Amino acid sequence: MRKPGHIWLLGLSGSGKSTLGPILASQLKIPFHDMDEIIIRSAQRSIPEIFSIEGESGFRKREAEAIREMAKQQPAVVSSGAGAILVADNRHWMQKTGTRIYLQTPLELLERRLRDKQDRPLLAQGSLLSILTDQLSERESWYQESEIQIDAGDSSPAELAQQIGEILTAQT
Repeated sequence: MRKPGHIWLLGLSGSGKSTLGPILASQLKIPFHDMDEIIIRSAQRSIPEIFSIEGESGFRKREAEAIREMAKQQPAVVSSGAGAILVADNRHWMQKTGTRIYLQTPLELLERRLRDKQDRPLLAQGSLLSILTDQLSERESWYQESEIQIDAGDSSPAELAQQIGEILTAQT
């Protein structure tokens, strides 16, 4: 049975969390929040600027604060940062306050989607496929703790939202 609360969308960069989120939220008739957008508004800086000035640790601190704040709010679909699950406290709050959905996406598809993106500091240093492979290796066990895991490779965002909606309905 699905617990009430947030729908936390998890997965590597490029997995479609920010694209799927608003569609799923509309379908579920609850708000949508993008953690990166919340952090950008709060910091009044872009993510690359935050990384440049505060480093990854500064960004992760801001991310953790945003997740704790979001956990106190009314249920919503939340697009989490790809690395949010690296912090145990973040994993705790997501697990405690809702349902985690891991968007499993083939690395080759992620590479195609991200090839020309310039706004992801952790993906800008070296071979993109190699970086994504390393990130998945580091994070996958935590992603797999999610209550729902769905293949996000071949479906459109609308199809994914429909599939997730059906899974959530079956769990209530």
